[in-house]
Amino acid sequence: MEMNKIEALKLYKQYFTEKDFEDFLNSPYIAEDSDDFEDYYPEGTPNLFSKEKSYLTFTAYKLNENTLSITLENK
Repeated sequence: MEMNKIEALKLYKQYFTEKDFEDFLNSPYIAEDSDDFEDYYPEGTPNLFSKEKSYLTFTAYKLNENTLSITLENK
């Protein structure tokens, strides 16, 4: 599902208390076709965040500066 940063943070806080998602939200979005992306992130993407609990996986992908795609998967 697509949502903005505030909505995504509210959803994250329903399941997790760690602050690492807030750090991810505050980090810059880097377009995958930019030189910065290939130069600084050759093995992955800075736009992806994933966190797991024993019963749930929370995944966020930055679509742009303000919009994320969020996936919640039950284990």
